[in-house]
Amino acid sequence: MTLVDAAVIVAGLAATLSCGWAGRRLDRARGRWLVWLSLALSSWTVAQVAGVLHRWERASAGRRTIAEVGYLADAGQCAMPVLALVALAAVPASRARRSGDRATVLAAAVVAPAGSTAGGRGRDDRRRRLATGAPPAVSAGLVGVADWGGRFRAARGLPGLPVLALDEMILAGSLFLLTWSGLLAGLGSTDLDGSLGRSATGHLVAVAHVLVVLVMVLAVLHVAGFRQPVDLPAVVAAGTGLVFLALVGLLCTHLDDDGGGRGAGSVSGPAAVLGALLVMLAAVRAGWTGQGRRAQDPDPRAELAAWLRLAAPYLAVAGVAAFLLGRSRGGIALDPVEIAVGAVLVAAVFIRQMLALRANQRLATVLGDTERETRHWISHDPLTELANRGLFHQRLATALAASRHDGRDVAVVYCDLDDFRVINDSLGHAAGDHLLRAVGQRLRHCVRTTDTVARLGSDEFALLLDGGQELPEQVAERVLTALRQPVAVGGHHWPVRASVGLVVAGRTQVTTEALLRRADTALHAAKQTGKNRLVVYRPGLGATPGAQLVAGTHLADALATALRRGGWSAGFAVHYQPIVGLRDRMPVALEALARWTAPGRGPVPPGTFVAAAESSGIVGTLDDMILGQACAEIAVAYPDSALRLHVNVSASRVADTTLLDSVARALATSRLDPRRLVVEITETSRLNDLDGAREVLEEVRALGVAVALDDVGAGHSTLAALHLLPIDVVKLDRTLLDPPPDGGRVAALRRSMINLAHALGAVVVAEGIEREGQIAELEELGCELGQGFLFARPGPLRSPLPGHAPAGD
Repeated sequence: MTLVDAAVIVAGLAATLSCGWAGRRLDRARGRWLVWLSLALSSWTVAQVAGVLHRWERASAGRRTIAEVGYLADAGQCAMPVLALVALAAVPASRARRSGDRATVLAAAVVAPAGSTAGGRGRDDRRRRLATGAPPAVSAGLVGVADWGGRFRAARGLPGLPVLALDEMILAGSLFLLTWSGLLAGLGSTDLDGSLGRSATGHLVAVAHVLVVLVMVLAVLHVAGFRQPVDLPAVVAAGTGLVFLALVGLLCTHLDDDGGGRGAGSVSGPAAVLGALLVMLAAVRAGWTGQGRRAQDPDPRAELAAWLRLAAPYLAVAGVAAFLLGRSRGGIALDPVEIAVGAVLVAAVFIRQMLALRANQRLATVLGDTERETRHWISHDPLTELANRGLFHQRLATALAASRHDGRDVAVVYCDLDDFRVINDSLGHAAGDHLLRAVGQRLRHCVRTTDTVARLGSDEFALLLDGGQELPEQVAERVLTALRQPVAVGGHHWPVRASVGLVVAGRTQVTTEALLRRADTALHAAKQTGKNRLVVYRPGLGATPGAQLVAGTHLADALATALRRGGWSAGFAVHYQPIVGLRDRMPVALEALARWTAPGRGPVPPGTFVAAAESSGIVGTLDDMILGQACAEIAVAYPDSALRLHVNVSASRVADTTLLDSVARALATSRLDPRRLVVEITETSRLNDLDGAREVLEEVRALGVAVALDDVGAGHSTLAALHLLPIDVVKLDRTLLDPPPDGGRVAALRRSMINLAHALGAVVVAEGIEREGQIAELEELGCELGQGFLFARPGPLRSPLPGHAPAGD
């Protein structure tokens, strides 16, 4: 036994010195637990030396004492577990939250590819927002992506404290029950003569050994599983070594036979050496590897500790159940304390399972919501909430594949804001972001919900028109008109100009890349031909840019030439769209709409050639031609009908006295009843001279002609025009009829405009009605008339209208 005792003492000294060396090598915060561990091992080593000397002395004297039963009899053995527990309590814990770190990484990964902001500041802004905790630049009410970490912690952290308390209670209850049952078993065993089979003191010492071992195991599991230590392997190795050292006393208690100590020594010696070596290895690892590790970096192997923490309560309860079952099968009746504590343990395990199930359900909900938000923001622009380039390409490819089977039309509209950099440079990036969001909302209102609106770059947008009854040219024209309306930016109404390119896929097997190249070619052609216009892609536009650009540059000249010729031979036609009463759906008026098919160019969108006429100063000629032709056609088709005719007149010539002459000449030539004519003032330009316009319109009304104000609620229409001009009909802009989901303000504006028009004695016409659900609300607000695709689309004057018999019937 001398060699075994010497090995134990040498191992204890080596472990003591290693812990002291590692504790001094590390800083104070990370080395404190090793210093305490060194004190614990030094007391244990001193106790081993004293125990060896004590056994030699007693062996030479031939006497036996109770001190030979275990090592806890001297002060060193009593101090070791206390100092070891202090060392475990001083283990530095990692403060990093794994769920929060993962959520932060996820947030950065999601926000990063979403696109840049207005002035090309995307990457810097995203880094700044993530660093400061600011949410992405999206609309109010949107949950920031960077908040996902908090939501994960909330889902997982709310039941964390109750579950932790239950785990500790289950382990403590199991420890108490095992100790209580062991104490009763020892005290209840007696000899036939009534004397104790084992002295009470010896039994208490044995129970104390069991208690020390269980407390040590519980402390190691708590530190490794709950504290998340900085150096998990070192803590696990040191804790295992301390448990081995605590087991030495327990082994000596149960293996000592007849006081000889040989059985105990043959097992306790190697166990003590192994425990000391494990502590020494843990100290060496902590001393060599601890300097390069930061306290805030969690060890990746902490997952093992988490699994141990989860399994520890169940293992403890399983051990208690096996112990009590064994006692019951051995014929030993359970006392009330064992029954009560066992019932409490079962209830605690049940409650823990319910809390864990609730936490898992909440975490699954958060994960599902986060997954949906992740998919959304990976495919959407964070500034405008529109689709990004990747989602647009995906939907375009899907639409093209479907069109090859069902034959529906697929078109792409490219929009690029003209001189957008001026707004960024003069008003700042915040104003530019506001403008981009406003443009995105306008584009959404120009298309159906089944179409796709995307932001492809800084100020570049795209629309995917997937089928529908409306011609793509009409949608593109509506887009161009909507983008021309001023936007309130920085306290000023800033004019918006955009170049628009349109391409229709047709029936050919065109690829996604080829279609996008054609749309980009049309957009660049619009940029090079003066901006603020629409260009429709035609074959050869990219191959012979010179000829196409010359034709686009001289669009105003071609329009002027066609107006000099006039009529059908020049490609002009008048289409009509009915205006109906909302109550009976019967037509009460027709609006005349100009159409032009340029020779050698094909159909030109109305917004394009009207803008060319405005810029070249020939819009008056265009108005007079449409006015005269519409009056003549309606007078011939419906001579005795009360059906009224609405004809558009540019706002730029309302204050011109030639308007009165044009109206009088058209009425005299067509012999149309003046009471059937309504002159609509369109907002192609601003009404600057309201006083002059009022005088001209009063003279027009003196002829018996009614006056309408078009597109009220958008663009250049103002309350001053409603107040000063003699208006008989107010036509609400389509943007007031199709509000966004949070359209409370739009609904209030719609109601206010209808009430204001009625207060001024005007009749209200709602434009752009496309759904039945819009009619009920308009009727409730008192709107009398409506116009839109729900009733009829613009077309030539061919078939008779219900309730209005044409000439000859």
